[in-house]
Amino acid sequence: MAYIELNKVSFSYPDCLEPAIGNISLKINKGKFVVLFGSSGSGKSTLLRLLKKEIQPHGILKGQISVNGAPIQEKTGLSKEIGFVFQDPENQIVADDVLHELVFGLENIGLKTSEMRNRLAEMVHFFGAESLLHRKSHELSGGRKQQINLASVLLMQPDILLLDEPTAQLDPVSSREFLDMLKRLNEEFGMTIIMAEHRLEEVFTLADEIIMMEKGQILFEGEPREVLPQIWNSKNQAFVPTIPSLFLSQKGSGMIPLTVKEGRNWVQESSTIFSEEPKKLEYPIGDERIGLKNISFRYDKKNEFILNDLDFSLAKGEFYALLGGNGSGKSTFLKVLAGLVKPEMGKILVNKKKTKIMKNSELINLIGYLPQNPKLFFIQDSIEKEIQYTMDHWDLTNVNEVDTLLNNLGIKHLISSHPFDLSGGELQKAALGCLLIRKPEILLLDEPTKGLDPISKQNLANILQSLHFEGMTILMSTHDVEFAAQFATKCGMMFQGKITSEDVPSEFFKGNFFYTTMLQRIARDLPNRAAQSVSGVQ
Repeated sequence: MAYIELNKVSFSYPDCLEPAIGNISLKINKGKFVVLFGSSGSGKSTLLRLLKKEIQPHGILKGQISVNGAPIQEKTGLSKEIGFVFQDPENQIVADDVLHELVFGLENIGLKTSEMRNRLAEMVHFFGAESLLHRKSHELSGGRKQQINLASVLLMQPDILLLDEPTAQLDPVSSREFLDMLKRLNEEFGMTIIMAEHRLEEVFTLADEIIMMEKGQILFEGEPREVLPQIWNSKNQAFVPTIPSLFLSQKGSGMIPLTVKEGRNWVQESSTIFSEEPKKLEYPIGDERIGLKNISFRYDKKNEFILNDLDFSLAKGEFYALLGGNGSGKSTFLKVLAGLVKPEMGKILVNKKKTKIMKNSELINLIGYLPQNPKLFFIQDSIEKEIQYTMDHWDLTNVNEVDTLLNNLGIKHLISSHPFDLSGGELQKAALGCLLIRKPEILLLDEPTKGLDPISKQNLANILQSLHFEGMTILMSTHDVEFAAQFATKCGMMFQGKITSEDVPSEFFKGNFFYTTMLQRIARDLPNRAAQSVSGVQ
């Protein structure tokens, strides 16, 4: 008997014409590692929430869901049985400081103090969170908050772990560490794991089964090596990760490579001649748009500086990607540039003019800022009202351009929806659409690809490239190495409150172990001809 079983399950949200889940039947055996993926709004998050009684969404549910032979309604729902990590870390944090957040669940299940301390010490050491224990929760970056949420759930040692895009806000190093931890939990302790994810490059190597969803239905299901050729031969090629995509595009023979090791072996054995490195479009670089000199900032004078004697220059026409670990200061840096927080020391120039003498309205006219948490962007109760408010506030009349933008983002059908009813990816696209309507001269984006499926990500890239071509200057913070490598004109690394290195993508990512693309990992130390060829395949 299957450990988790769905029998003809359908679910519809109130006042929605189309069901979010449509007549799904699914069996998952105990100890399996299952990855759900698909476009934003395909039903992944809804399906996960249906498996935990306490957080089942409000609506009409039909069919039967059982866990270990018992209907889901009979389960306790406690986190020690079924753990859940939300897509948005803000939805999960309940305590003011990190220590109380970590022990909150353990206290609720009445765990002995000695065992509580043992579990806490083990988890804190693993996550390297010793320095965070007495920090206030609201001071943490989005990625750090997500790490604390993950630790809080794992402290409960659940039998089933449900995760909704848990790596979306993690840097490459933290993401790799967390995925390694999931692998250990699955293989060494037999924990059943079901994870919805858009960053597919590394998760497919962990999965026993992958399930692709579309419009509330299961489109493909099975072992990764069996399913990937089916996806490749459909309209959904964008969902195939880089290494198997390279193999399938070259019509390779034998077992499909999923890991870097397998990819390197195939490349070395293959006689295929790869295409030369594609040339990027050349964009004219103008005068300095933003200049920072000796900027230092901290949220509290009792704490260390988040930004420490930082210098930075952004020229007109640049598409700059800022990378760095969680908590390195990227989001704070963007807030300083947007004028949302004031630096303790240093000066900021926008168009060679000190921001101290600029009016707020002048700065807002020049700079558009998308926060890491897109919920902070909305003040109206529907996307349509938010768009109309934006157009009225900025005296815009370009209705046709707005319709085109919404269509390109794939959210035209969602304009009557409340922002908080959207999935994470849909919310991200809606916030970006409202921001791009007014076409600011400088665009600041904090994790713009977070929550986006591969197709939506490509649509975003097309829009940003078009705006860039028209002369817009773009600065984004990101953990998405592949996106930065493909579309940015310059990349920078933030470390200990400073930007420690800058270069064009081809040089910036060369030689890195974690902050580099999958293809460059394959090409590392291969013969010159193979390395040059492989590194150029997009």
